[in-house]
Amino acid sequence: MFPLDDQDMEIVAPEGWARLDRVVLMAVDLLGPVADAILPKGVAAKILAILKPAEALARRLLYLLAPDLISVSPAKAGASSSSVPAPTARDPGLRRDTRKILFRLTEPASRGPKPTGPRIRYLDGPPAPPKPPARPSAPPTAAKLRDRLIALSMVLGNPDHHAKRLARFLARRAAKGSPRPVPFNFAYVPRLARHGLEEDLRDALEFTNAAAHYKAHAPPG
Repeated sequence: MFPLDDQDMEIVAPEGWARLDRVVLMAVDLLGPVADAILPKGVAAKILAILKPAEALARRLLYLLAPDLISVSPAKAGASSSSVPAPTARDPGLRRDTRKILFRLTEPASRGPKPTGPRIRYLDGPPAPPKPPARPSAPPTAAKLRDRLIALSMVLGNPDHHAKRLARFLARRAAKGSPRPVPFNFAYVPRLARHGLEEDLRDALEFTNAAAHYKAHAPPG
């Protein structure tokens, strides 16, 4: 589609971070104050409905800000040339030990098409015994969602740092010859197709996804 230069990013990135700031505050409000509390029915789904596209937007903004380290040794990864203003809004409800919390840089690949036609249950002998019923899952608590919100909040607080972290991560993948050098799901962006997604968030995600896809697949030179 289109490349974005540093001047473009000075406009695009602050708008994207501002939208993400609002999403974090919305999710924190839905989550409530207690990390170990059992969430009321449907609350986790409401939070994930805005958190997943927000995380996808953050990954793409970091990728557009990241320095090009594909041809550089990860140990010698340089600093980012971008200096985009970072957002300032933070919520004190997210404060906790962040030493083991990291923002996830990858997205799962698309699943292949489902098989069609008759299913062959067995070839010889009797069919396998039925699987035991699955154990009922524990009621969802706020802890894991809070950790994800903290991780996203850390990205919002220092995007340049995480852009460099992403660049080093991509350089390591390239050095290993990974079949997915940029592990984003450009074709099926998490929750982008969901009905009811905030229009501003949808527009920002569609735009940055197209720009990141161009950066990942543009011919050299």
